Amino acid sequence: MYVIREMEDALDNCIKGDTERNDDAVHAWDEAVAFYVGSLEGNDGSGSGALLYSLADKRCKNFNTCGEAGNMASGISAINIKITRAFEAGKNDLLSGQCDQAQVRKVEIEQLMAVPMIQGTLLYSFSRDYELGSGTDRDKTDAEGAVFAAAVLPLVHACNKDDAKLIYDNMRAGLYDSDFPAVKAAFEANYACMGVTCSDVGGLYSVDIANYFDLAAPCGGSSSSSNTGAIVGGVLGGLAGILILVVVYLKCFRSGKDESFSAGQ
Repeated sequence: MYVIREMEDALDNCIKGDTERNDDAVHAWDEAVAFYVGSLEGNDGSGSGALLYSLADKRCKNFNTCGEAGNMASGISAINIKITRAFEAGKNDLLSGQCDQAQVRKVEIEQLMAVPMIQGTLLYSFSRDYELGSGTDRDKTDAEGAVFAAAVLPLVHACNKDDAKLIYDNMRAGLYDSDFPAVKAAFEANYACMGVTCSDVGGLYSVDIANYFDLAAPCGGSSSSSNTGAIVGGVLGGLAGILILVVVYLKCFRSGKDESFSAGQ
């Protein structure tokens, strides 16, 4: 994924302790931001983008994780707010030659970028299990669930290969079914290892009833565990699958299909 590639390029160009010659590092870091946000978002982040920033905003509406506190079903995703701040902090680290601190920001951004992929997998696992439609909608649900899972499975596998296999067995293409509680539990068992929290992911939320769907509420507690080198490597592999996701996403965008989710659809 080119977001990660550009952050790595920035770190390669960073000269520790040098406040005069890190322009190349900041330029590469700015490119990472551009690849994350895209060119269609408005100045306030509420445009009609088609890249990862927009995807995070779509998923926060499904999981009640929009807004500063991550407890709303509309607005800018809390994940995007956190990532934007991490990008800004990383830029300042590079400008001041604090390369090691910029590396910490890079890992933080990688971890947060996984959240919409987890949410997407859970969304379509729930739909497969309880509300799978027919015809085109059925195929779309099956395909998107498989793509979201493919994007995040390397991360889970780096933590627990058995949980990764369970998710794969429930989300593979052509299955048209899923054991949502089992998929949810498999993800939750690995949140600490993956460097995300229950509050980051949230729960599958219904605006109509102003509450979470049965068996889909956020898990209890949270963790702020740091990732290991193995997990960072897993991010690189997992986000390669996002390229596939982006293609699917753009096709849906161009065709005018809405990815919003509500009970009964």
